[in-house]
Amino acid sequence: MAAELGLDYTHVPLTWDDPKLKEPEFLALNPAGTIPTIVDDGFALADSLAINLYLAKKYGSSGPNALYPTVPEGEAEVWRWTLWAQGHLEPWVQRDALLADLREAIASQAAKVVTKALSTLDIVLGKRPWLVGGRFSVADINVACVLSPSRATAIDMHAFPNVVAWHRRCYERPAAAMVRRRFA
Repeated sequence: MAAELGLDYTHVPLTWDDPKLKEPEFLALNPAGTIPTIVDDGFALADSLAINLYLAKKYGSSGPNALYPTVPEGEAEVWRWTLWAQGHLEPWVQRDALLADLREAIASQAAKVVTKALSTLDIVLGKRPWLVGGRFSVADINVACVLSPSRATAIDMHAFPNVVAWHRRCYERPAAAMVRRRFA
């Protein structure tokens, strides 16, 4: 999101189990001790989707390529797709090492839920190129983040051509390509 908005930022690479996440200085920023966490003008915020919504609203809600809608209906759609991705897709596509045993135990049930979620997304993306307002927005970023390339490669998405095309458009954007090269 920071790259998409053209914001200057410092990236501090930490892994999910880095001991620094449990130090008092970090816990003062994020009591859960998790990544990602940002500090923007003294305001600390955790969780990637919340961070994206915050940055888009603060820095990307004006101009011809605004990422955050200015009307309540558009804002509601952004929130709807963000919450939909977190509730209907993310729990089932997570690749976290801590969940490996659970993923294996529920694989057949998870596949059904993922298929239903991707079917919904495919229908919507068959009617329009982006999720909200006919143009790329924070909703696309948030749903594409949940369906990251590392997660998407673990899913057979051949039955969802609209999702595949949309996913490619999201990750071919200059900011997304630059960040992936920079932090590969």
